[in-house]
Amino acid sequence: MQDDSPRPVFIGRDRQLAALVEDAHRVRAEGARALLVCGDAGIGKTRLIDEYRDRTPLGRTAVGGCLELGGDGIPFAPFTALLRDLSRDPRDGGAGGPGGPGGTGPVPGTGPVPGADDTGRARLFESVLTFLEEQARGGGLLAVVEDLHWADASTRDLLVFLLRNLGEAPVHLVATVRTDDLHRTHPLRRLLPQIERLPRVSRLDVEPFSRDEVAAQAAVLRGRPPADLDLLHERSGGNPLFVEALLDGPDGPLPDGPRELLSAAVDRLSDDARRAVGLIAASGDRIGHTLLSAVARRAGVGEEALDTALRSAVDARVLRATADGYVFRHALLAEAVYTDLLPGERIRVHRRYAEALQRGVPGLTEAETALQLAHHAHAGGDQPLALSTAWAAAGHAAAAAAHPERLALLERVLELWDLVPDAAERVGEPRAEVLRLAATVCLLAGSLRRAVDYATEGLEELGVTGYHEPGLQESPPNGALIAGLRYARAYAYKELGSDGGLEDLADAFVVMERGDSHAASVGALLASTFMVRNHPTQARRAAERALRTARELGDRGSEADALITLGSLTALEDPDGALRMLREGIAIARDREHAQAELRGWTNLAGSLSGAGRVEEAYDTARRGLERTGELGLARTQGQAFRLSMAVNRFYQLRVEEGERLLDPGAGDRLIRARTWSMVQQLAFYRRDAAGVDTSLEEFRRLLPERSSSPSEYTPIRFTEMMRAAVEGRFGAAADIALRLLDGGDLENPHLDDLHMNNLGYVAEVVDMMRDEPGWEETAADLAAGVREVLGGLPEDIPHPMNRLIRDRSRAQADEDAAAASQALEGLLPGLREHRFQRMYLLLAAARAAARAGRTDLAADRLAEVDEAARESGLTLFAELADRIRGRHGLPRPRSLAAGEAPAGLTQREVEVLRLVARGMTNREIGEKLFISAKTVSVHMSNLMGKLGVTNRNAAAVRARELGLD
Repeated sequence: MQDDSPRPVFIGRDRQLAALVEDAHRVRAEGARALLVCGDAGIGKTRLIDEYRDRTPLGRTAVGGCLELGGDGIPFAPFTALLRDLSRDPRDGGAGGPGGPGGTGPVPGTGPVPGADDTGRARLFESVLTFLEEQARGGGLLAVVEDLHWADASTRDLLVFLLRNLGEAPVHLVATVRTDDLHRTHPLRRLLPQIERLPRVSRLDVEPFSRDEVAAQAAVLRGRPPADLDLLHERSGGNPLFVEALLDGPDGPLPDGPRELLSAAVDRLSDDARRAVGLIAASGDRIGHTLLSAVARRAGVGEEALDTALRSAVDARVLRATADGYVFRHALLAEAVYTDLLPGERIRVHRRYAEALQRGVPGLTEAETALQLAHHAHAGGDQPLALSTAWAAAGHAAAAAAHPERLALLERVLELWDLVPDAAERVGEPRAEVLRLAATVCLLAGSLRRAVDYATEGLEELGVTGYHEPGLQESPPNGALIAGLRYARAYAYKELGSDGGLEDLADAFVVMERGDSHAASVGALLASTFMVRNHPTQARRAAERALRTARELGDRGSEADALITLGSLTALEDPDGALRMLREGIAIARDREHAQAELRGWTNLAGSLSGAGRVEEAYDTARRGLERTGELGLARTQGQAFRLSMAVNRFYQLRVEEGERLLDPGAGDRLIRARTWSMVQQLAFYRRDAAGVDTSLEEFRRLLPERSSSPSEYTPIRFTEMMRAAVEGRFGAAADIALRLLDGGDLENPHLDDLHMNNLGYVAEVVDMMRDEPGWEETAADLAAGVREVLGGLPEDIPHPMNRLIRDRSRAQADEDAAAASQALEGLLPGLREHRFQRMYLLLAAARAAARAGRTDLAADRLAEVDEAARESGLTLFAELADRIRGRHGLPRPRSLAAGEAPAGLTQREVEVLRLVARGMTNREIGEKLFISAKTVSVHMSNLMGKLGVTNRNAAAVRARELGLD
C-alpha cells in the first residue's frame, strides 16, 4: 500500500530553516555540530526537519526515530535505524554499514558487541562513531534522531558520546525533542542543559504559528480564509496540528481538549478501521506490516479485511503508509487512540501481540522479538510470561551492552518474583543470583550505590547478616554466591571510596571453596582496594598472594591485574623491578585480550616513568598507550587519559604549547575531564591568568564535588591554592594550607608516597619564599621545623630518584645555614635536566640560598636560567619569582630592565603595577590582572611612589607616562 497523499505546504519557519541550513554550512567548514530542535507536540518539528533534509547542503542524510514503548524502549533504536538507512545506500552496494561486509563494527542492538571484557560497550560506541565519520567523508552527513524524549538510556549515552567526540568530521547531528513532555522526573530534564553546554551544540526552539501563519495554513488546507480566524488561532494555540484537526472537525461545538480534537478523525472511521488503528497504537506510533498482520490474525481479522481497514485509515489521514508498515500522522494521535482503549481492550491487544511474537514474526531479529515480547507480556498482565520473557530479554540486552535496559529488565524480574509461584524454575536461578546480576550490571552502568543495595539484599536473601569466622572447615551453602555478592559490593565500595570493601573481600575468601576459580580475581581486587585506601603494605601482600593464586589456577587475566597492581605499589622502592612487573602485566593482558587491565598497565607504566623523572620515556609510553587504544577500538573513550599523560610530561619539559594542544577538557570520562581541568588550572596559574584559574577550578568542582570525591584528586588543587596565596602575599593562608598538607600523609610509609613527598616539596618552597618577607620570619621558622620533623622520619636510602631529590631539596630549604643550603642545592642541579619544571623550583631555591650566603654572582646566574626558561615556556610566574628574589636581595636586574624599563630602582612587579596605574586601573582591577590581592597592590604602590618621589596616584600616573611606561 502506497501513501500518495501530498506533503503539506511548508508555511512559516523561514528563520528556523535558515538556521538549520546555516548550521550545515558551518559543519562543512568547521566540522561536526549538533542542533536540538525543541518544541511542543504537533508544533511542526518533523515537518521542519523534512524540509531541511530537502535543502541541506550536506551530501547524505539518514533518520532514526526513538520508539514509544513506555519504559521498554528498545536499546539504541534510533541509531539502529539510522545506520541501517546508511548501509542501504546504493552508493555502498548495500553493505557499507557497521556489521555488514566491510563494515566497521556491529549495528547497535542487533547482535553481540565485540570485546572479551567490559570494554564491549565502549567499543560499540567507537564503531558507530567511526562509521559516521566514514559516511561523512566528501559531502558531509546529516544524521537525524527523532523524538529524543522517548530515547532509551543507551541511546542517550551513545548520543552524548557522539556529541563529545565527532570533532572535525562534517556531521550534522540533529535531534528533535518534545519539550512539553518533559515532566519533572524525565531523564532529559537534567541531560538537556548538560548537552547544551557542550561545544558546537545549540538549540533551536520551534514556536507556535502567529495569527497570519494560522491564516496561511487554513487557506492552503481549505482554499479560503477561515470563517473566524481569531477563534481558530485562540483554540489551536498556533499549533499546526491542532489547526488542521480543527479545520477537519465537525461543524458545531469545538472539542474539549487536544486528545478529543485529534480523536475526532478516528471516530469517523468504520468499526474495523478503528480496531486496526487500536492494534497499531498498542505498539507505539508505528508498526511493520508483518507484525501487524500476525497480531490481526490472532484477533480474528483476515488479510483482506485488514487491508480495507488500513486503506480507509490512510485515506482519512489517520495513518501514513511507509515502505514496510504504517505510522500515525502524529504521535499525539497514537497516544489519543491508545488512551481511548478500554482497560480490557488494552490487555487483550497486548496479549495478541505476545501470542504472535511467541509464534515468531518473520523479519524481526531474536533480540527485537525478545524485547517486544517482554513489553507486551508485561503490559498484558501475564505475570508468569512477563517474568520469563524479561529474564530472556535481559540476556539479549547484555549481549548488546545495553546495561541500563538490562538492569531495568532484571528489576522487573525482581518485582514479579513474589507474584509468580514458580519464579525460580522459570528463571533457572535463585532470587539471590538475580540480585547478584543486578548488582553487577549496576557496576557496569555506573550506579554504584544501587549495586551496594542489590548486593546487600542478596546477602539478606541468603540469610547472611554478618561475617563468617575465619578457618571454616567447609564452605557454607551458597558459598560461591555469597562470595559473588561480596565481590560486587566490595567493588562498588572501592569505586565510591567508602569503607566496607576490605571486610567483604576478606569474607569472600572465607566462604569460598578451596581452589575456587574466582579466588585470584577476588585477591586482585583486594590488593587494588588496599592500594586506593592507602594501605600499601597490606596491598602489596594481597597482590603477591593474588599473583601466586592466579598462577596456580592458570588465571592469566588476574595474573596480569595483580602484576600491574604490584608494579604500581613498588615503583617508589624498586623502580626498575616495578617497571619489569608492569611490562609483564601489560604483555599478559594483551595476550589474554584483557583490554582494561592492559590499558591500566600502560597508564601506570607511564606514571611510574614520569614520577621517576624519566619524562621523555614517560611521554613515549603514554603515546604507545594511546596508539593501543586505537588498535582496540577505544581511542575516544580511553584515549584522553593518555593524551593527558602526554600533556603533563610535555609540561614537565616546559614544552607547554605542545602539551596544551593535547588537552581537551570536554573529552573522556568525568574523572579524566576533571583532571584535565586541574591541569588547565595549573597552566593558568603559572601564566598569571587569575580568571582562568577561577574558571577551571569551578569546572573541576562541578565534575568532582569535594564532599564525594577522593581527597587525592584535590591534592593538586591544594598545591595551587597554597602557592597562589604565597605569590599574592597571603602568607597566613599559605601557612594554614601548608600545615594541612604536612599532616596529610597519614600513611604507613609516607616516604614511599609520591603525593606526600610532593606536599613536602611545595611546603618547603613556601617556607623559602616566606623567609624573604619581612614580618613572616617566625611563621617560616615554625613551618621549617615541621618540614624537618617529617624529614627526620625518612630513611636515608630512598631509591626513587624524584622522591630522593625532593627530600634533599626540602632538607636544604629548611636549613638555617645559607652556605650549607647553597652547597646542597648546587649539588642537586646536575642530576635534574629532563624534568625542567622541577628544575625551575630547584633553581629558585638555589638562587635564594646563594644570595643569602653572599654568592650574588651565582644567584644571578641561576635566576638568568629561570628567566630564559620562563620566556621560552610562557610560564611568567617563574620570571616574577626570580625578580622578587632580585629585589629582596639587591641583585642586578636583567639587561632589558636595567636599560630603562625599571627606573628609580623599581622591581619588575612595581613596573607592572605602575603601567596599569597609568591606564587608570584601580587596585582591585590591578590585582585581578596581575593575580595578586588588592592589599598587595597597595604595598607595591607605597613602595613605588616612594622611589619615584611622588605623593599620590595621579602623580604616579603622570610620572609613568613621562618614563614611557603607559
